[in-house]
Amino acid sequence: MKTSKRELTVFAVCAYAVPFLMMPLLYLCLHNGQDTSIFANAQMFYPAAGVMLAFLLAKRQDTPKRFYILYLVAAAVMLAASVLSAVMPQAAWLGIANLVIIIASVLGWIFLLTEKKEKRETYGLRLHGKALTALGICVYFLAVKTAMVFLSMAMQGGDSWAEYLAYWRTSAPWVMAVVLVPNFFLSFLPFFGEEYGWRYYLTPALQNRLGARRGALAVGVLWGLWHLPLNLFFYSPETSLQSIVSQLVVCVTMGVFFTFAYEKCGKNIWLPVLLHYLNNNMILVWTGTADIGNQVISWTDVVLSAIMYGVAFLPFLAAKCYRRNQ
Repeated sequence: MKTSKRELTVFAVCAYAVPFLMMPLLYLCLHNGQDTSIFANAQMFYPAAGVMLAFLLAKRQDTPKRFYILYLVAAAVMLAASVLSAVMPQAAWLGIANLVIIIASVLGWIFLLTEKKEKRETYGLRLHGKALTALGICVYFLAVKTAMVFLSMAMQGGDSWAEYLAYWRTSAPWVMAVVLVPNFFLSFLPFFGEEYGWRYYLTPALQNRLGARRGALAVGVLWGLWHLPLNLFFYSPETSLQSIVSQLVVCVTMGVFFTFAYEKCGKNIWLPVLLHYLNNNMILVWTGTADIGNQVISWTDVVLSAIMYGVAFLPFLAAKCYRRNQ
């Protein structure tokens, strides 16, 4: 579907203006020693919220209104919870946010599965695709990401490498890998929130203006910069510049791969959603912890990341879906 400038403006306000307006509150929480992860969870909702709000305001025909309204309500509650967590007891709001994600995800599946097929098809929500191709893409993604983690740990050497190998000889990573399967269905909305905005909406909009390759690369840059408030006040406050550069590397390269996956499986948004979920949640399996805040990133880490991600994902720019220039 064609994208109007008005719709792009609504999308930009929701996707970018809202998280950047949260920066003073993020700074306040960080200064007071509070956990800022709730802001990260809420921010994942904003891109898709921008798409849905733009479509509803444009009065597009036959939108899946039940699912859209559910999502917008969930996004609004997540936004309110993150704001209130800065000035009120934080633990309660973190619990509320997690509960909202679970309840809205379950209701989301119900609304999607009972929606008319034509509406799901028209608005990029279809639940079918090329299963074997999708499986192969997921296996490749997990293999290269796992190899990256092992290579990074091996380069540290010494006790760190020995401890990491010992960790994999326990049952912990395998149990957590199994748990991630049902957890996807209970927490898919945040990951859908990003991919519906970046891959379904913004990528084709920019590709129509810039060409297939440049459009996808431009979205990767915009996606990376979108993380700026989190780079400064959540991921790596002490080494924020390295975090920003590393974020750009990851988003540009993985954006190329996610777009390839989306196109290869017939514009099926659920494959990038699953890949995004695996990227974020397999950290539990790879490292044994879900804590990704307050990292200290060196320039050596940035260079190593650029090499590994570039080798793993940039070759997909040669795929057929990137050889069109309309």
